Amino acid sequence: MIELKRIAAVRRDGHAALFDLDHGYTLRLAILGPGHARVCLLPGGGFPVDRTWMVAPEGDVPWEGRSRIGDPGFAAPAATLDRSSDGAHVLAAGDVRLRVFADPVRIVFETKGPDGAWRTALTDRESGAYVLADGARALRHYQARDGAERYFGLGDKSGPLDRAGRRFRVLQLDALGYDAEIGDPFYKHVPFFAVENGAGNWAGLFYDTLAPLTVDLGNERSNYHGLYRYVAAEELALDYHVLLGARLARVVEGFARLTGLPHLAPRWAYGFAFTTMHHADHPQAQAKIAGFADKCRALDVPISSIHFGSGYSSRGKRRYVFTWNKEKFPDAPALFAKLRGLSLKTVANLKPVLIDDHPAYAALERDGGFLTDPANKPVVEQFWDGHGSFLDFTNPRTIAWWQDGFRRQVLDAGFDYGWNDNNEYEAWREGSAGRGFGRALPVHASRPLHALLMTRATFEASAARDPSKRPFTITRAGPPGVQRYAETWSGDNFTSWHTLRWNLRNGLSMALSNLGKVGHDIGGFAGPRPDPELFCRWVEMMAFHPRAVMNSWKPDVGEATEPWTHMDVLDAVRAALRLRYRFLPAFYTQGYLAATAGAPTIAPLLYHYEDDPGCRGEHDAFLIGPDVLVAPVVEPGLRRRAVYLPAGPEFWVDFHTGDVHPAGTTMTVDAPLGRPPVFVRAGAALVLARGEIPQLRPHDAPPRLIYAVPGRGTGRGGSPHFEDDGESWSLRSGDFLACDVELAWTQASVDIALRRKSGARHAPGLAEFEIVCPTAGGRL
Repeated sequence: MIELKRIAAVRRDGHAALFDLDHGYTLRLAILGPGHARVCLLPGGGFPVDRTWMVAPEGDVPWEGRSRIGDPGFAAPAATLDRSSDGAHVLAAGDVRLRVFADPVRIVFETKGPDGAWRTALTDRESGAYVLADGARALRHYQARDGAERYFGLGDKSGPLDRAGRRFRVLQLDALGYDAEIGDPFYKHVPFFAVENGAGNWAGLFYDTLAPLTVDLGNERSNYHGLYRYVAAEELALDYHVLLGARLARVVEGFARLTGLPHLAPRWAYGFAFTTMHHADHPQAQAKIAGFADKCRALDVPISSIHFGSGYSSRGKRRYVFTWNKEKFPDAPALFAKLRGLSLKTVANLKPVLIDDHPAYAALERDGGFLTDPANKPVVEQFWDGHGSFLDFTNPRTIAWWQDGFRRQVLDAGFDYGWNDNNEYEAWREGSAGRGFGRALPVHASRPLHALLMTRATFEASAARDPSKRPFTITRAGPPGVQRYAETWSGDNFTSWHTLRWNLRNGLSMALSNLGKVGHDIGGFAGPRPDPELFCRWVEMMAFHPRAVMNSWKPDVGEATEPWTHMDVLDAVRAALRLRYRFLPAFYTQGYLAATAGAPTIAPLLYHYEDDPGCRGEHDAFLIGPDVLVAPVVEPGLRRRAVYLPAGPEFWVDFHTGDVHPAGTTMTVDAPLGRPPVFVRAGAALVLARGEIPQLRPHDAPPRLIYAVPGRGTGRGGSPHFEDDGESWSLRSGDFLACDVELAWTQASVDIALRRKSGARHAPGLAEFEIVCPTAGGRL
C-alpha cells in the first residue's frame, strides 16, 4: 500500500482550497454550507468518472449527469484559509472548520457548538488516512474511531441498525432468499452512513461513487493503528461529503436534500397491493388474475392495485420484455377493463435484459443498445433461464427504445404503470463499458447508474403519458437518486420468523438512507409457505409500512401466498388491512413531509426521541412520524408483548383500547391476531380515514376523523396533515392543503383548530370531522 504523506503546495480556488500532494494527487476541500463539507482526492488525470448522478442539490440532474468539477448548485460561503500554530492548514466558514495536516496527510473535521467553541466531529487516522491499495487499483480512506461510536445507514443492509463492528460490501446483487440478519451484499448501492461519536455529535459520510466499496465499521483491528474504520473504493479517486449536526435527523434530512427529495407517490400507492409470478406464469394467467380480483371483492379484502409478474411476456421460463404471450392472455383489453371497473391500478414487471433470441436483439445490437466488451460486442451474461445482454441506459437511443416499448407494449396495452425489476446489473465481464452519453463509462464504475436511469426512463415515460398526474414506479436496485422517481423494497426475502424480525431493521435502515417509501414482500417471497400465525403477523407489520405488497414465488409449494391462503386467519388479515387504510392519511402526510423536507416516513425510536436513553438499543418497534408507535409481533406464539414507550410525551395511548400508559417505561400489552399494538403520543391530533373502508378505492376513504390525545392539566400539541386530490402534481400547482391540527387543553376544556401552513386547497371545517378523543374525559 502507498500512503499519501506530503503537501507540496497550497492554493485557493474560489471558495475551495487545493493541496498538491505526493504521487500526483490533489486534495480539494470545500465548505458548501452550514454543517456541510466536501472532500475530493484526485489523481493526476482527474476524476475517473467526471460526472455524478447521485448528488442533486437542485432536485435532479441532467440525464448525462452533473459535473463533478467545482460545486455548482451550492451556495458555498466564503471561507478563510490560515495556518495554525500546530502546522495545520485551516479552512473555515460558518460552523465548519477543516484542519489539514501532513506526514501523513489527514483531515480533522470540526464544528462550532452552541457555546461558540469548536469541537472535533471526525478525524482521519493519524497513522495514515489516504492509501493507494490493491496494486494501486483502489483508494482507502481511514478514520479514527472511538469504541463507543455507533453507525446507521448503508441502505438495505442486514443485522442490527447499529452497524458497529460490521464490514459490508456496497455492491448490487440479486440476493434471492438472503439471510436478513447476516447476509451481504443485497440489492442496492448506498454509500452513506451516519456516525454518532458522543452526545449531540453526529456526522454523515456520503461517498459519491458508483464503484463497489468495502465499508469496515470496526470489524478490522491492527495493533499498530489504534481503533479505526475505513472505506475502500474500487477506483483511484475519492469524492465524499461530510454532513455535521447535533441530531441524527439533521444528518439524515441533509442527506435527503443532497441527493434529492423523494417523489410523492399518488395516494393509491399507499394502499395494499398484490403480485405473484404464480399468476402471470399460469397457463390460464388471464383467468387467474381476473379470478383473484373477483375473490378480493367477494371476500371483502381491501386492495388498491395488482402488479403483474413478468409472465405476461414469457415463453416457457424465458422473459421477453415488451412482448405479450397471447396464449396466456387471449384478451388483455378485456382483463384491463375488468380491473379498471373494480378500481384497481395495474403495474407491469419490466426487466433490463434482452434474451439472446429476443425479436429486438439484432436491431438493438446495431444501435449500440447493450453494454459492450472490449471488442465492442454485447456482453452476454446468464439471466434467469437463459443468456442475454443488459441494456445500456447511458445511450440515448436505448432510452428512446425503452420508452417507446414501454408506451406501446405496456401502457397502450392497458397497464397503468411499470415496475423496474432484476436491475442489479450483474454484468461481470472485465473491460465492459457503456456509451456514457458520448464518454464511455466502465461498467465496473457504473452498475448502479443503469438501475437509476432505467427507473428514470420508466418514470418519465409514465409522466409523459398523462402529464396531469404524478407517475408511479418501483425499483429493486439502484443508488441514492432512485428515490426521486420510485419506491423500493427489500427484494426476494425468505419466509421465516427470523426474516420477519430482521426485515424490520432492513427497512428502517433504508428509511434512514433516503429510501423511505419502502416495504418487504408480505409472507416472504422464497421458501416455504408461511403458517397462519406467521402470515398474519407479516400482514400486520406491513400494514404500517409505506409499501404493503404481498408477493411470493414458491415452486415447491406450487401456489402463491394469497390473502385467503389460511382461511382461519382471514378475518384477522382483513382487520389488519383495514387498519392500514384507517391510517392511510397519516402515511400520506408523512410522504408529503418526506417529499418536502426529507423526513423518513418510518423511523426507529431513536430518530424522534434521541434524548431518551431507552430508545438507543434495538427495538422490535418503529415510529410513523413522532406521533405513532407500532410494535409488530415478530416471534411465534405470542398474544401479548412487551413494548418500550419513549420518554418525552406525557404518556402514550393504546389506539385499540384507549388505555393510557406512562412514557419512558416498558409495558406488556395484548396483541391478538389482526391487532398489532399501536400507540399514539399525548399531544397528537392525527387525521385518519373516517367511516367504513369502502370496497372500491379504499385509499380514497375520506380523511375526516381526528384522533386527538390531549394531556392532563393544561397544554398544547398537534400534528401535521396534508391532503390533495391524490394524483395530480399538486405540489407544483398549489392545489393542496398542508396544515397543522392544533390541540389545546385545560382541566376544563379541549380545543381543536386547523391552521393552514401552505397550499391553496379548500380547508374543511371542523364540522366535517368526526372527533375521537380517548383522553378527553368529558372536556371536549
